[in-house]
Amino acid sequence: MKKIILLFSAAIIFITCNKKNDTACIPVSAASEADKMASFCSSNGINYTVDYNGIYYQVIDQGSGITPDENSVITVTYIIKTLDGNVVEDKSATPVTSPLNQFIEGWRIAIPYIQKGGHIKILIPSSLAYGCTGTKTIAPNSPLYCDVVLVNVE
Repeated sequence: MKKIILLFSAAIIFITCNKKNDTACIPVSAASEADKMASFCSSNGINYTVDYNGIYYQVIDQGSGITPDENSVITVTYIIKTLDGNVVEDKSATPVTSPLNQFIEGWRIAIPYIQKGGHIKILIPSSLAYGCTGTKTIAPNSPLYCDVVLVNVE
């Protein structure tokens, strides 16, 4: 009897471990989101440049002084939205200070395009944001629109 229970338990464990995950994380490429991002820019008056990573951006004000790097501590105000207009986070009135290397990859790439006091609009492909996992407020494979002012660089 013990052998039958052990065999049955082993079979259940084997089946459970080999079950395919229907909610597997399947990332998309920046190139596959390019048309959607370009359309968003056109619809919202963003005269964009595309960098080699697939980030669309417009420098509104270059700023002056220090240009941040990966190790800089930055203070920013910002609004982040999904391309359908849902506001994910609004810190336009409350500055946030953090090391640049603690932000999503898209910010680590694009924020150094401006200097202290600068203002940039960024469209980040999902692969450089929250990818195929998303967050509680961001659906998987969602490109993000970020309007960022770089208040300070240390």
